[in-house]
Amino acid sequence: MAIFYDDGYITFTSVVYENEIVELRNFLQQKAPQKLLFDFTECDDVHLGVLQLLMAYKKVYECDFEVGVHSKAYIKVLQGFDTSENYCNK
Repeated sequence: MAIFYDDGYITFTSVVYENEIVELRNFLQQKAPQKLLFDFTECDDVHLGVLQLLMAYKKVYECDFEVGVHSKAYIKVLQGFDTSENYCNK
């Protein structure tokens, strides 16, 4: 496992693969609408499906992302995702 859960604090380590998506989804559903903190400081890479879950949570609820000093593509995606953009309702 590369995701560790501690109430409202979720730590991502190493490489997070798609086999962790269902457990993460279930955790997010249980915690909603709680503000969550996602810690990526020890994470090397994240599967796209995991990013989609996180962006969906960010769209509806409050959350923060703790990142390390190294620039990674998935961090740029999470930080650059504009929750005000919603083309589904147009």
